[in-house]
Amino acid sequence: MSIFRPHKREKARRTVSQFGKLLCLSGPCTGQEYELRQEITRIGRSSSSDIVLQDPYASRHHAEIRRIDDAYQVHDLGSKNGVYVNGQRVPSGSTAWLEDGSEVQFASTRFRFLDPSATITAPSLDPVAERGLRVDPATRQVYVDGQRLDPPLSVKQFELLWFLYQNQGRVVSKDEIAMAVWPEAEGDIYDANIDRMVSRVRSRIEPGNRGEPRFIQTIRGYGYQLQAE
Repeated sequence: MSIFRPHKREKARRTVSQFGKLLCLSGPCTGQEYELRQEITRIGRSSSSDIVLQDPYASRHHAEIRRIDDAYQVHDLGSKNGVYVNGQRVPSGSTAWLEDGSEVQFASTRFRFLDPSATITAPSLDPVAERGLRVDPATRQVYVDGQRLDPPLSVKQFELLWFLYQNQGRVVSKDEIAMAVWPEAEGDIYDANIDRMVSRVRSRIEPGNRGEPRFIQTIRGYGYQLQAE
């Protein structure tokens, strides 16, 4: 299954140097560029990967970037901590098309996809300001509309938000939350404790929002759902 299919664009003439690239935005390799010359570029923590992720949250064989004519798509290889395109998780085993400027995240490591053929046809594109919620498990930092949350969340608050972020778009039950955030209690956590924790996290990432929650939606009688946009 493929998602995020890009809009059709005029096919540009590709020269030897005009292959797509990934620019690393976080972690030990920040600033490093990787040219996507091969038809399949393998990405993961394994030393045999074409792009080796120095990320403890990454799977050994995490994802692939596939070059198809003048377009690129990312394929999740069933990774534990996921592949995200512009903040939206790619379902396990699925693919997503990449466009020039797309932000691609493998576990906690972020990249910017650069397509030289697109910049030839549209050199005046303005950068898009970061919007929405982003959680970085490597640094345990949370960003709202590009701004880092300060002071940071407490340990349990972060674990709750990270669990919801990993499962964004899916409704998770309070039982799932209890096991993920309080594993030492073996699920023996009152619903009221979970509700209070969610309320505290909301007050940090959605200050002053007294109407419809922006990021964490309440599914009455069941649990919660996070939308990062």
